[in-house]
Amino acid sequence: MATIETTLFSLDAIAASGQVFTWRRARGGWLVACGRRRCLVSQKGDAERGTVCVRRADGGDPDGDELAFWCHYLALDVDYGKILGELAMPAEVAEVGAGIRVLAQDWWDAAVSFVVSQNSNIVRIQRTMDALLDAGGGCVPEPGQLAALLGDEAFATGLRLGYRRPYLEALAARAQAWHPARIDRWDVSLEESMTELEESPGIGPKVASCICLFGLGYLEAVPRDTWIKRAEREHHVAWDARWGGIQQQFVFAWMREKGRGK
Repeated sequence: MATIETTLFSLDAIAASGQVFTWRRARGGWLVACGRRRCLVSQKGDAERGTVCVRRADGGDPDGDELAFWCHYLALDVDYGKILGELAMPAEVAEVGAGIRVLAQDWWDAAVSFVVSQNSNIVRIQRTMDALLDAGGGCVPEPGQLAALLGDEAFATGLRLGYRRPYLEALAARAQAWHPARIDRWDVSLEESMTELEESPGIGPKVASCICLFGLGYLEAVPRDTWIKRAEREHHVAWDARWGGIQQQFVFAWMREKGRGK
């Protein structure tokens, strides 16, 4: 087991933030999947200051490369104190979102998750993603495997995808011979990546921006759902040009909390 001292970090806040659907509760923490990798993570302490424990999915100790991978995935190599200081969000927003960080997810995991997520709720999304994780041996099925699974009528019907099914089928077919240009070249602009992603049927600006933020490292990308549009309309939120995606996660948590209070 490897331990990492943390500040401004909360596994539970991240899990509840709506950005990731490849985590499952396990052994006092979370069983996390990213691409073909899996690990067990747990936390002691709180969002202000704590300790994160990382183990391999089989319970063994991660080696140095594995630990570096998971530190990057969990955004523990990003100075959130500096970023949040520059964002200067209202105290209420910062408090509600305490501990949230934007994960560096696998782009394919994010793409599948957010195509599944359209016009759905977190419980239904997680149920569908859990079925896909089970079918993929604990990881999101790769494009060829996903295409085969969706071709199995009984399995596909059980996913209850509705109108999303052909969108996921089209994405799986396309991704067998393609991945976003951002994977190879980090100088690809957000606008270029959005356009490329939106060439897939069923991927519009909201889903494309989610993939860009959560799967391709564009921390300026701002997915705009109902809560975020309401924040813009009612609270005149303006998005930071560099860290708008991080800001969005805090505003999203704040708006949902305000909504629950009504």
